[in-house]
Amino acid sequence: MALKIYPVSENFSPEKPVSEKLIATDNMVIVHFYLKKGQKIPLHASKSDVFVTVLRGKGKFFYGSEEQYEILETENSLYYQPEEPHGFEAEEDMIVQAVIAPNPQKKIEL
Repeated sequence: MALKIYPVSENFSPEKPVSEKLIATDNMVIVHFYLKKGQKIPLHASKSDVFVTVLRGKGKFFYGSEEQYEILETENSLYYQPEEPHGFEAEEDMIVQAVIAPNPQKKIEL
């Protein structure tokens, strides 16, 4: 079964960043983040691979620390390895899609 996830909504909040989980399976999670200019997702780490793409806007994408970052704009992507500290800050209103695999909230049975 295919699932269409576009068009992208305009789910911004002037108070804080908004996250919207679009798909969650045992294998992955796809999340959209909506940030107004100046809003930030603080540094954090995940046991999963994280692939982010800017769908709209521009921002700083931190890796390791807030002193290390790449500027990404619409259609730019960045990959974070498992356990790599990462976060981002909007330099203009920004929509970011994150693909996280495997789903960090699912336990993998061995």
